[in-house]
Amino acid sequence: MPWRLAVAAAAVTAVPAACAATVGMGDVPAAVHLAVLAVAALPLLMRAAPTAFRRACLLIGMVLLWASLIGAAFGLGPVVPASLLLLVAAVADPDNAPGCASVVLAVMLPLLFLLFLLCAW
Repeated sequence: MPWRLAVAAAAVTAVPAACAATVGMGDVPAAVHLAVLAVAALPLLMRAAPTAFRRACLLIGMVLLWASLIGAAFGLGPVVPASLLLLVAAVADPDNAPGCASVVLAVMLPLLFLLFLLCAW
């Protein structure tokens, strides 16, 4: 389960990075979005070591959360779902599979966040 959340965080970050690389997004250059994507994907390299994976998810999730909150005015707002997914991956129990309600919530939260962004924009 934590591994899937980290993959989802990298996938959620890939969309704004691809958008910024092709059409530009705010005042942030495309290289910054690609660097954020690389940072969000770092925990995926630590799958074999669960403790290092959890620490990396926690550290990178916190850094991305602060960077996205500070950089929201410049176009880094879409990084918030990835940082939250990494923080959840840091504390997720790998032995306890999620129930139906958790899966529905995990699918709906990023969609609601995007809807909120579109309405605020």
